[in-house]
Amino acid sequence: MRFVTIGYIEWRKGQDILADALEGVSPEILAGSEFLLVGQDGSALARELRGRIGAKPWIRMTGPVGREEIHRILEEADVLVCPSREDPMPTVCAEAMMHRVPCLVSDAVGTAVYMADGVDGMIFKNGCREGLREKIIWCINNRNAVKEMGNEAYKVFERVFSVKAF
Repeated sequence: MRFVTIGYIEWRKGQDILADALEGVSPEILAGSEFLLVGQDGSALARELRGRIGAKPWIRMTGPVGREEIHRILEEADVLVCPSREDPMPTVCAEAMMHRVPCLVSDAVGTAVYMADGVDGMIFKNGCREGLREKIIWCINNRNAVKEMGNEAYKVFERVFSVKAF
């Protein structure tokens, strides 16, 4: 299962919350999963995360990528994780839904108001690594439900943005 986080690696975007959440998951559960942190990685937080990630085979930072590569990554993603501490309306959530990828977002992400938790995406309490951890484990254990959630996320995309993708 591939989880993707896309955005500048900084405190506001909350990639450290994701790293904290993963610290509490057993390697056996994470063994078949991949977590990609995609985006500008020159910040102090990025340097800290690189040190924390170390040799963990399930998580890696890609650095910045172009628009075409973002769409390719989303085509191969199972879940977009947006653990932001504050993010009024991240474009990446709309792009994920457009690709039928459900979003796992904090309740501080504006997109959360358009989502029904457990139906077309998942929402956890802002900053709560335990809540994020529970949702990640649920996704790993319910891959078919996650796929259906992605189809429902596409319907949200159509409704909110009143367009059909592709």
